[in-house]
Amino acid sequence: MIGPTPHIEYVDQGSGPAVVLVHGLGGNLQSWLANIPTLSARHRVIALDLPGFGRSEPMTSGVTMASYADAAVELLDRLGVASATFVGNSMGGLLTIEAAARHPHRVHAAVLACSGGIPLTTWRHRLVVLPVGRALNRTLRHQAFRNSLLRHSATRRAIAAGIIYDTRKVEAARLIPALDGLGTPNFGATLHAALRYDARASAPLVRCRTLILWGRHDRLLPVCMGTQLHELIPGSELVVWDDAGHCPMIEHPERFDSLVAGFINGR
Repeated sequence: MIGPTPHIEYVDQGSGPAVVLVHGLGGNLQSWLANIPTLSARHRVIALDLPGFGRSEPMTSGVTMASYADAAVELLDRLGVASATFVGNSMGGLLTIEAAARHPHRVHAAVLACSGGIPLTTWRHRLVVLPVGRALNRTLRHQAFRNSLLRHSATRRAIAAGIIYDTRKVEAARLIPALDGLGTPNFGATLHAALRYDARASAPLVRCRTLILWGRHDRLLPVCMGTQLHELIPGSELVVWDDAGHCPMIEHPERFDSLVAGFINGR
Protein backbone atom coordinates (compact mmCIF):
# COMPACT_ATOMS: atom_id res chain seq x y z
CA MET A 1 0.00 0.00 0.00
CA ILE A 2 1.10 3.57 -0.66
CA GLY A 3 0.61 5.57 2.52
CA PRO A 4 -2.26 5.23 5.03
CA THR A 5 -5.64 4.69 3.46
CA PRO A 6 -8.19 7.45 4.17
CA HIS A 7 -11.77 6.89 5.24
CA ILE A 8 -13.77 5.53 2.31
CA GLU A 9 -17.51 5.92 2.02
CA TYR A 10 -19.26 2.91 0.52
CA VAL A 11 -22.52 1.05 0.08
CA ASP A 12 -22.55 -2.68 0.89
CA GLN A 13 -25.81 -4.30 -0.17
CA GLY A 14 -27.07 -7.80 -0.96
CA SER A 15 -25.46 -11.23 -0.67
CA GLY A 16 -23.79 -13.67 -2.99
CA PRO A 17 -20.68 -13.32 -5.19
CA ALA A 18 -19.10 -9.94 -4.52
CA VAL A 19 -19.22 -7.15 -7.11
CA VAL A 20 -17.24 -3.91 -6.68
CA LEU A 21 -18.52 -0.88 -8.60
CA VAL A 22 -15.80 1.70 -9.33
CA HIS A 23 -16.87 5.11 -10.65
CA GLY A 24 -14.96 7.35 -13.02
CA LEU A 25 -13.26 10.73 -12.70
CA GLY A 26 -15.82 13.29 -11.57
CA GLY A 27 -18.22 10.55 -10.50
CA ASN A 28 -19.08 8.99 -7.14
CA LEU A 29 -20.90 5.92 -5.90
CA GLN A 30 -24.17 7.60 -6.91
CA SER A 31 -23.17 6.93 -10.51
CA TRP A 32 -24.44 3.40 -9.79
CA LEU A 33 -27.75 4.25 -8.09
CA ALA A 34 -29.77 2.74 -10.93
CA ASN A 35 -27.71 -0.48 -10.88
CA ILE A 36 -27.28 -1.33 -7.20
CA PRO A 37 -30.87 -2.52 -6.52
CA THR A 38 -30.93 -5.01 -9.41
CA LEU A 39 -27.38 -6.30 -9.05
CA SER A 40 -27.72 -6.71 -5.27
CA ALA A 41 -30.70 -9.05 -5.72
CA ARG A 42 -28.25 -11.90 -6.44
CA HIS A 43 -24.84 -10.44 -5.53
CA ARG A 44 -23.10 -8.63 -2.72
CA VAL A 45 -22.64 -5.19 -4.26
CA ILE A 46 -19.99 -2.82 -2.91
CA ALA A 47 -20.01 0.66 -4.45
CA LEU A 48 -17.41 3.09 -3.16
CA ASP A 49 -16.54 6.75 -3.28
CA LEU A 50 -12.90 6.79 -4.35
CA PRO A 51 -10.64 8.86 -2.06
CA GLY A 52 -11.27 12.55 -2.64
CA PHE A 53 -14.66 11.97 -4.26
CA GLY A 54 -18.16 11.93 -2.80
CA ARG A 55 -17.89 11.59 0.98
CA SER A 56 -14.52 9.85 1.08
CA GLU A 57 -11.48 11.61 2.49
CA PRO A 58 -8.72 12.58 0.04
CA MET A 59 -5.47 10.68 -0.23
CA THR A 60 -3.02 11.52 2.55
CA SER A 61 -0.09 11.16 0.15
CA GLY A 62 0.35 11.74 -3.57
CA VAL A 63 -2.48 10.62 -5.84
CA THR A 64 -1.57 7.73 -8.15
CA MET A 65 -3.64 5.15 -9.94
CA ALA A 66 -1.78 2.44 -8.01
CA SER A 67 -2.79 4.03 -4.68
CA TYR A 68 -6.42 4.16 -5.79
CA ALA A 69 -6.36 0.50 -6.85
CA ASP A 70 -4.75 -0.46 -3.55
CA ALA A 71 -7.38 1.52 -1.62
CA ALA A 72 -10.17 -0.45 -3.30
CA VAL A 73 -8.48 -3.76 -2.45
CA GLU A 74 -7.88 -2.64 1.12
CA LEU A 75 -11.60 -1.92 1.43
CA LEU A 76 -12.20 -5.56 0.50
CA ASP A 77 -9.82 -6.53 3.32
CA ARG A 78 -11.86 -4.48 5.80
CA LEU A 79 -15.07 -6.11 4.59
CA GLY A 80 -13.66 -9.65 4.63
CA VAL A 81 -14.06 -10.16 0.88
CA ALA A 82 -11.47 -12.53 -0.59
CA SER A 83 -12.15 -11.73 -4.25
CA ALA A 84 -14.72 -9.90 -6.32
CA THR A 85 -15.77 -8.98 -9.82
CA PHE A 86 -14.68 -5.39 -10.43
CA VAL A 87 -16.92 -3.25 -12.62
CA GLY A 88 -15.23 0.02 -13.57
CA ASN A 89 -16.40 2.94 -15.70
CA SER A 90 -13.93 5.34 -17.32
CA MET A 91 -11.15 5.96 -14.76
CA GLY A 92 -12.74 3.18 -12.71
CA GLY A 93 -11.89 0.88 -15.60
CA LEU A 94 -8.21 1.73 -15.55
CA LEU A 95 -8.24 1.24 -11.77
CA THR A 96 -9.76 -2.17 -12.36
CA ILE A 97 -6.96 -3.01 -14.80
CA GLU A 98 -4.37 -1.86 -12.26
CA ALA A 99 -6.01 -3.81 -9.44
CA ALA A 100 -6.17 -6.98 -11.55
CA ALA A 101 -2.49 -6.64 -12.47
CA ARG A 102 -1.31 -5.79 -8.93
CA HIS A 103 -3.66 -8.11 -7.01
CA PRO A 104 -4.58 -10.95 -9.39
CA HIS A 105 -6.06 -13.15 -6.65
CA ARG A 106 -8.44 -10.41 -5.51
CA VAL A 107 -10.04 -9.62 -8.88
CA HIS A 108 -12.10 -12.64 -9.88
CA ALA A 109 -13.39 -11.05 -13.10
CA ALA A 110 -13.48 -7.58 -14.64
CA VAL A 111 -16.00 -5.47 -16.55
CA LEU A 112 -14.47 -2.41 -18.21
CA ALA A 113 -17.14 0.09 -19.28
CA CYS A 114 -15.64 2.75 -21.56
CA SER A 115 -12.42 2.33 -19.64
CA GLY A 116 -9.56 4.77 -19.36
CA GLY A 117 -6.00 3.60 -19.70
CA ILE A 118 -5.00 4.34 -23.28
CA PRO A 119 -3.13 7.69 -23.24
CA LEU A 120 -5.14 10.68 -24.47
CA THR A 121 -2.77 12.06 -27.09
CA THR A 122 -5.03 13.29 -29.90
CA TRP A 123 -5.28 17.00 -30.65
CA ARG A 124 -8.96 16.90 -29.70
CA HIS A 125 -8.15 15.60 -26.21
CA ARG A 126 -5.26 18.02 -25.70
CA LEU A 127 -6.96 21.15 -27.03
CA VAL A 128 -10.65 20.55 -26.28
CA VAL A 129 -11.60 17.68 -23.97
CA LEU A 130 -9.05 18.19 -21.18
CA PRO A 131 -9.26 22.02 -21.00
CA VAL A 132 -13.07 21.87 -21.01
CA GLY A 133 -12.99 19.27 -18.22
CA ARG A 134 -10.76 21.44 -16.05
CA ALA A 135 -12.86 24.54 -16.72
CA LEU A 136 -16.07 22.68 -15.90
CA ASN A 137 -14.59 21.48 -12.62
CA ARG A 138 -13.64 25.04 -11.62
CA THR A 139 -17.13 26.26 -12.51
CA LEU A 140 -18.85 23.58 -10.44
CA ARG A 141 -16.70 23.86 -7.31
CA HIS A 142 -19.34 25.79 -5.34
CA GLN A 143 -22.12 23.50 -4.12
CA ALA A 144 -24.97 26.01 -4.33
CA PHE A 145 -24.03 27.08 -7.85
CA ARG A 146 -23.60 23.44 -8.91
CA ASN A 147 -27.00 22.52 -7.51
CA SER A 148 -28.62 25.39 -9.39
CA LEU A 149 -27.03 24.42 -12.71
CA LEU A 150 -27.83 20.73 -12.37
CA ARG A 151 -31.48 21.33 -11.46
CA HIS A 152 -32.03 23.37 -14.62
CA SER A 153 -32.82 20.92 -17.41
CA ALA A 154 -31.09 22.82 -20.22
CA THR A 155 -27.77 23.33 -18.39
CA ARG A 156 -27.91 19.81 -16.95
CA ARG A 157 -28.29 18.31 -20.41
CA ALA A 158 -25.54 20.53 -21.80
CA ILE A 159 -23.14 19.33 -19.08
CA ALA A 160 -24.21 15.71 -19.48
CA ALA A 161 -23.87 15.78 -23.27
CA GLY A 162 -20.17 14.99 -22.95
CA ILE A 163 -20.86 11.61 -21.35
CA ILE A 164 -24.44 10.73 -22.34
CA TYR A 165 -25.45 9.94 -25.93
CA ASP A 166 -29.10 10.99 -25.66
CA THR A 167 -29.68 13.10 -22.55
CA ARG A 168 -33.44 13.24 -23.20
CA LYS A 169 -33.73 9.56 -22.34
CA VAL A 170 -32.08 9.83 -18.90
CA GLU A 171 -34.25 11.30 -16.17
CA ALA A 172 -32.94 13.96 -13.78
CA ALA A 173 -33.01 11.56 -10.83
CA ARG A 174 -30.19 9.57 -12.45
CA LEU A 175 -28.25 12.46 -13.97
CA ILE A 176 -28.02 14.92 -11.07
CA PRO A 177 -26.34 12.57 -8.55
CA ALA A 178 -23.97 11.21 -11.20
CA LEU A 179 -22.85 14.71 -12.26
CA ASP A 180 -22.45 16.06 -8.74
CA GLY A 181 -18.87 14.77 -8.44
CA LEU A 182 -17.65 16.99 -11.28
CA GLY A 183 -17.05 19.79 -8.77
CA THR A 184 -14.70 17.93 -6.44
CA PRO A 185 -11.52 19.85 -5.48
CA ASN A 186 -9.50 16.68 -6.13
CA PHE A 187 -10.44 16.59 -9.82
CA GLY A 188 -7.26 18.28 -11.07
CA ALA A 189 -4.77 16.13 -9.16
CA THR A 190 -6.62 12.96 -10.08
CA LEU A 191 -6.84 13.94 -13.74
CA HIS A 192 -3.09 14.59 -13.77
CA ALA A 193 -2.42 11.17 -12.24
CA ALA A 194 -4.78 9.45 -14.68
CA LEU A 195 -3.11 11.12 -17.67
CA ARG A 196 0.23 9.71 -16.55
CA TYR A 197 -1.13 6.16 -16.40
CA ASP A 198 -0.61 3.90 -19.41
CA ALA A 199 -2.61 0.67 -19.25
CA ARG A 200 -0.70 -0.78 -22.18
CA ALA A 201 1.90 -2.01 -19.67
CA SER A 202 -0.56 -3.54 -17.18
CA ALA A 203 -3.31 -4.83 -19.48
CA PRO A 204 -1.35 -7.88 -20.76
CA LEU A 205 -0.89 -8.92 -17.10
CA VAL A 206 -4.65 -9.22 -16.56
CA ARG A 207 -5.46 -12.92 -16.35
CA CYS A 208 -9.05 -12.86 -15.10
CA ARG A 209 -12.13 -13.11 -17.32
CA THR A 210 -12.65 -9.65 -18.79
CA LEU A 211 -15.61 -8.06 -20.54
CA ILE A 212 -15.04 -4.74 -22.30
CA LEU A 213 -18.18 -2.69 -22.98
CA TRP A 214 -18.11 0.49 -25.07
CA GLY A 215 -20.61 3.03 -26.32
CA ARG A 216 -20.36 3.70 -30.05
CA HIS A 217 -21.03 7.40 -29.34
CA ASP A 218 -18.51 7.85 -26.53
CA ARG A 219 -17.36 11.47 -26.98
CA LEU A 220 -14.56 11.21 -24.42
CA LEU A 221 -12.93 7.87 -25.19
CA PRO A 222 -13.49 6.53 -28.73
CA VAL A 223 -14.25 2.89 -29.50
CA CYS A 224 -10.75 2.41 -30.91
CA MET A 225 -9.46 2.57 -27.32
CA GLY A 226 -11.71 -0.33 -26.40
CA THR A 227 -10.37 -2.24 -29.38
CA GLN A 228 -6.82 -1.65 -28.16
CA LEU A 229 -7.65 -2.90 -24.67
CA HIS A 230 -9.36 -5.93 -26.19
CA GLU A 231 -6.19 -6.75 -28.13
CA LEU A 232 -4.01 -6.25 -25.05
CA ILE A 233 -6.01 -8.25 -22.47
CA PRO A 234 -5.72 -11.98 -23.13
CA GLY A 235 -9.06 -13.71 -23.78
CA SER A 236 -11.13 -10.56 -23.28
CA GLU A 237 -14.53 -10.01 -24.90
CA LEU A 238 -15.53 -6.72 -26.53
CA VAL A 239 -19.15 -5.56 -26.76
CA VAL A 240 -20.13 -2.27 -28.45
CA TRP A 241 -23.54 -0.66 -27.96
CA ASP A 242 -24.68 1.52 -30.85
CA ASP A 243 -27.05 3.60 -28.71
CA ALA A 244 -24.74 4.54 -25.83
CA GLY A 245 -22.10 7.09 -24.91
CA HIS A 246 -19.54 7.15 -22.12
CA CYS A 247 -21.75 5.93 -19.25
CA PRO A 248 -23.78 2.90 -20.40
CA MET A 249 -24.71 1.98 -16.82
CA ILE A 250 -26.58 5.30 -16.50
CA GLU A 251 -27.99 5.37 -20.03
CA HIS A 252 -29.28 1.78 -20.15
CA PRO A 253 -29.24 0.44 -16.56
CA GLU A 254 -31.47 -2.59 -17.10
CA ARG A 255 -29.49 -3.83 -20.10
CA PHE A 256 -26.22 -3.07 -18.31
CA ASP A 257 -27.25 -5.01 -15.21
CA SER A 258 -28.35 -7.96 -17.33
CA LEU A 259 -25.05 -7.98 -19.20
CA VAL A 260 -22.98 -7.81 -16.02
CA ALA A 261 -25.02 -10.45 -14.20
CA GLY A 262 -24.84 -12.77 -17.20
CA PHE A 263 -21.10 -12.30 -17.47
CA ILE A 264 -20.57 -13.01 -13.76
CA ASN A 265 -22.63 -16.18 -14.07
CA GLY A 266 -20.75 -17.37 -17.15
CA ARG A 267 -23.41 -16.59 -19.75
